[in-house]
Amino acid sequence: MAFKGETWNESETYRDAWTLRQVRRITTSGLYNETPTYHTNVCFTQDGEFLIFGSAREGKSAIFRAHVPTGDITQLIDPVDGIGGYGAVNKASGAEVGNGLGVTGTMCIAPRSRWAVFMAGRSLRAVHIETLAERTLIEDIGPEWVPGVPSIDPSEDHVLLALMNAHPEVMAGKRPTTPYMQHFPNKEMKLRILQVPLAGGAVTTVYSEDGASSAHTPHSPVDADLVLIDRDFPPRYWGGSDGKTTRIWALRPSTGELTELPSQDGAPFQVHSVWTYDGEFVLYHGRSRHSGYYIGAIRPNGETYREYGFHGAPHYGHVGAMAGRPAVILDGNLSTDMLLWLYYDKEEPRIEVIARHGTDWGALPGQYPHPHPHSDPTGRWISFNAAQKGRSDVFVVKV
Repeated sequence: MAFKGETWNESETYRDAWTLRQVRRITTSGLYNETPTYHTNVCFTQDGEFLIFGSAREGKSAIFRAHVPTGDITQLIDPVDGIGGYGAVNKASGAEVGNGLGVTGTMCIAPRSRWAVFMAGRSLRAVHIETLAERTLIEDIGPEWVPGVPSIDPSEDHVLLALMNAHPEVMAGKRPTTPYMQHFPNKEMKLRILQVPLAGGAVTTVYSEDGASSAHTPHSPVDADLVLIDRDFPPRYWGGSDGKTTRIWALRPSTGELTELPSQDGAPFQVHSVWTYDGEFVLYHGRSRHSGYYIGAIRPNGETYREYGFHGAPHYGHVGAMAGRPAVILDGNLSTDMLLWLYYDKEEPRIEVIARHGTDWGALPGQYPHPHPHSDPTGRWISFNAAQKGRSDVFVVKV
């Protein structure tokens, strides 16, 4: 594996066969390459010139930046032992992803100040993508916790990190013998949301709830005191919650005030909720109580703006926000292999093809094969991940 500060180019370009848009495959080496998860405004710099991603190569892992127009890659930290994983454990099975060490897929960027925040083992760290200066924000979250996805507020002053209980057997260094949820069948699960200054400093707990879990706390792009949380309850937690309580809520950390963001479908388990770039709406989807999926946009006060039922949609997927367009980016639901825009500015939905991602959803364990598409803040680029034959790469399409 390369060393901190090294720059190279391994990219290749092609025209998408469906839309003829230019696509750059930024990575062509390594076991996995993946951008941050699906949250809004966590992948690209404000000008859209750079994106960040994690990669595992030669038994080690690190965080990188890519110059989007050229594909030039720069390694931002010295390599960390271990290949890491998408979070500390595979939440569905309780099994560790990779070896639980190294750099995980839980990362985000402060688009203007260009600090990238990431988990390395149990440490929350930050690196400046230009100067390569580094900070340790939380030395050790403790073996009893699993970290969620960090989020930086729009003023770029502080970082939030959600924690939930680690699997007891994993915490003891053993291979789990039972699924994760069987260890927390009632209300033993604990949710803690930590806040730490991006510049470094004291860590505080800004929200706690017993009997619930959440791995996601994305900030509103326009309000530093407004975040989304998933409130997952027993017996199924992130696999279906309690089947009756709305999953996504808007939280004001300063007061603890919660606002329910319900679906109109009647099935309360919305997933992959994201802010629009202007903070006006929260986008979400979920399995319909009828069949297929519903996809919607709701205001942060709980007022539904649009919700469409796609009752023939059979596929898993994610939603992402598009800068400059009233459209959801889909990587699944309606198709297994296409990136689509779903426009929500009319009573009837409209679909437009962006490009083919073509991922093999089962090529790797965990979430490495998930496309997790991101728009850059200028609306010029969309990034995505795609996996084939046991490894994954990062791509960008020029839109």
